[in-house]
Amino acid sequence: MLGTIVIEKYKKTERKDIQKALEILIVDNSQDWATAGLYCYWDYNSREILYIGLAVDLVERYRQHNGLIYCNKKNCKYNEIEKYFENNEYIGFSIVLQSALSQPINKRQRKKFNKSFNETELIFILGEQGYGEIKRVEGILLEAFRQKYGRFPLWNKMGGSVIGQKSFKQINFGLLKLLVTNEANKYVSRVSLRELADNPTFCRYEAYLHSIRISIFPSTETIHLQKCTFGIYTFDEICQTDYFKK
Repeated sequence: MLGTIVIEKYKKTERKDIQKALEILIVDNSQDWATAGLYCYWDYNSREILYIGLAVDLVERYRQHNGLIYCNKKNCKYNEIEKYFENNEYIGFSIVLQSALSQPINKRQRKKFNKSFNETELIFILGEQGYGEIKRVEGILLEAFRQKYGRFPLWNKMGGSVIGQKSFKQINFGLLKLLVTNEANKYVSRVSLRELADNPTFCRYEAYLHSIRISIFPSTETIHLQKCTFGIYTFDEICQTDYFKK
């Protein structure tokens, strides 16, 4: 289930650094995060959203958009990103993560488990719920942008899923701001993508906070249940540090 937004910026010369950070965060820590999720490119100076997309493998899709692996230029945003960097030093980049429990099937999973399970078994084990969720939320975000600005983001050619579009509510306008915000809030990681990748403790904190973000119960009740039922005191540990002040 989607619930944690991680915000980053990078220069043209830092593309491989972001790829490495993504690999560390969602591949090396596959017990916490699914490789599938949403991503957003935005103008670092104006904070205008330029593109909203989804990927069953965020690492691979990032590499395609940034020319790190081959991709037909009609099927990725390499040209748009190149043109953007002609006049800008930094580009904004955000990802929306979901739990490893929502991992859908993709090439990476097939390669990882091909000796243990056949295709039918993998589909049964992993399911399609994780992919369905990111399609729905992408549709909501694109419809929210269209409703607010009368058009889609500059690099988006069309809207998302019909189910997502029909699920749009006025409150969803706030989701757009969360993708580019520099203000502290409960849905956005307290540190950047590279900081998460460089610090296993921060990564563990965000994985824990993700469980609170997606809980159907109020935050205080979820924290209490985790302590009393499972003996998990991670929230207390975080409070003893300055993590929430970052």
